[in-house]
Amino acid sequence: MTNLRFISPLVVVLFAMFVATVPVSAQENFSRGDCNLDDQINIADAVLSLSILFSGAGPALCPDACDVNDDGNTDISDPVSLLSILFSNAGPPPAPITCGQDPTPDGLDCPTTSSGCTAPPAEICDNNVDDDLDGDIDCADSDCATDPVCLPPTYSYFGDVYPQVIQTKCTVCHAPPSNFGGLNLEDSMTNDSYATLVNQPSAECGSYDFVEPGDSSASWLFRKIEGTHVAAAQAAGCSTAAAGSQMPIGGFCCLTPAEIQLVKDWIDQGAAP
Repeated sequence: MTNLRFISPLVVVLFAMFVATVPVSAQENFSRGDCNLDDQINIADAVLSLSILFSGAGPALCPDACDVNDDGNTDISDPVSLLSILFSNAGPPPAPITCGQDPTPDGLDCPTTSSGCTAPPAEICDNNVDDDLDGDIDCADSDCATDPVCLPPTYSYFGDVYPQVIQTKCTVCHAPPSNFGGLNLEDSMTNDSYATLVNQPSAECGSYDFVEPGDSSASWLFRKIEGTHVAAAQAAGCSTAAAGSQMPIGGFCCLTPAEIQLVKDWIDQGAAP
């Protein structure tokens, strides 16, 4: 006589192996209760559900959508649940209420979806159109966070900061023959203006380097052109009198907001040469 105590575990293992090898149908997005896939949840869905159960109208195109009470079966309780939701204030059906995946996987699938439940188009990040219909346009859409058109531009010293700011606004005073304050910012065969600024302590407040890569607030150059140098000197315990004036000085002051932002962004991005 066969010993069932030894067969039962084997049967369980074989059954599990069989289930694991059975191909799983595609699971499309659906709305719970939208049994007829017309993107509306109304009495027509209950009628179709009853017809599938008792009049041979099936099979359902999306059984998961017809499983209104989400018990993993399609039976009479589903149209009853839907009618209660529609006419007896029974509350919303289980998720997904509006177009999504089943959060409680079961034996039912959804190989077909409705036309209104297909995936929205991807957001195009530079056409001023809300392509994916989520209320956010172009770079305001989180989907565009890493798109190159939405990333801030990167700056370099010799490509941007020197020609646009240092050479045009600073070398009037900080270059030969004056080298005001002992600072020569002219870039030449004999003088490297980048090396003069980056990681070099300021004579006016030695607690600050002229440029601290990655930190504009700790960079004396930025503080001087922004006009926050006196407060910075006071916070660092330096002489506020020695901190001098906002740069560029006198009639040359001040840089435009765009120029100040350029220097700030360059420093905060790492102060590339």
